[in-house]
Amino acid sequence: MTNLRGAACLFGLLLAVSSPAQKLSPRPILPLGHLIAGPSMTTARAGHTATILPDFKVLIAGGGDANGTVLASTEIYDPTQETFSRAANLTVPRQGHIAAVLSDGKILIAGGATAGPHHGTGLSSAEDYDLETGKFSPRGNMHARRVRAAVTTLRDGSPLVTGGTDGDHSLDSAETYSVLTGKWTLVGKMASPRVSHTSTLLQDGRVLIVGGVGKNHEVLANAEIYDPKTKQFTAARSMHHPRYGHTAALLTNGKVVVAGGSDYNQGAALASAEIYDPATNSFAEIGNMATARWRLPAASILLDGRAFVAGGAASAEVLDPIAGTFRTVEGGFDTARFECATVQLMDGSVRIFGGYDDKSGKATAKTWIYRLK
Repeated sequence: MTNLRGAACLFGLLLAVSSPAQKLSPRPILPLGHLIAGPSMTTARAGHTATILPDFKVLIAGGGDANGTVLASTEIYDPTQETFSRAANLTVPRQGHIAAVLSDGKILIAGGATAGPHHGTGLSSAEDYDLETGKFSPRGNMHARRVRAAVTTLRDGSPLVTGGTDGDHSLDSAETYSVLTGKWTLVGKMASPRVSHTSTLLQDGRVLIVGGVGKNHEVLANAEIYDPKTKQFTAARSMHHPRYGHTAALLTNGKVVVAGGSDYNQGAALASAEIYDPATNSFAEIGNMATARWRLPAASILLDGRAFVAGGAASAEVLDPIAGTFRTVEGGFDTARFECATVQLMDGSVRIFGGYDDKSGKATAKTWIYRLK
């Protein structure tokens, strides 16, 4: 009798587990967060960089001002006080340069274009910002003049700089900088010359290089992988859409989201997005963004694992990587912004600095703040 009762209880338990009424509840809808105006920078800027310092303040460097002048000026943003203050000048004016945090805590600034004929002259020079002295010092020259190159800091702390343009041609060369030797070293060439592309550090230490504009001014759909162990590039499978001026970010699941940009064909921005999976070495299309956008800063990965995309439009949106869908956040810019700079702070909030005003075509000093709560 006891065995029969036990069997009945077990049968009832199995029914309860398998019953349609006991299905798991749907995934909760995550908050969208909101975008609000922040304090203005000391100077209007576009095509500049924003980098978090060791003291968690932000160094904003170079760019072009509202009159189109390339800037040597820099400023420091203090997120605790929501204030901007002027800092030391760069050794040369720069726009479209790269910035990276070095293993010694200094900030590397390299390449870009400075004032000159033909809308600027490409630079090969590099310099660093030392928080302790508050000054910039030369860091030697790269092997090529590079404007709108891409940079990724490798696991050993050395920055990998890829492609860009020398002012005349897209480049297929790449190089790394060593803090220990103070020298730039060429590594293997990319499979394709490219400018206005993205580079993203994968979880295994390799780097994914995506899209851009090639040597014959064609927009690229192809991608490649840099392996720091061999110092060589190998081809990856191509994206579903050619794009440049897009954004990319490493998701918490190890995949990479690539979104927006332009394909040049119609001169219009793209709303499409896709995800690269290192396990299959391939791209899969996901849902489109709510708004087409290009000339984008780096996307940010929020504390809940979603990706935040801003710029190229008057709105911002977040990607839910599980659902593969984008949703527009609350609030927005006063107009579309292009070539702004973004940083994500320790509390998970995102700051957006400057950029070109879609209405006037001029750089702005305005900034914005994105918070989930």
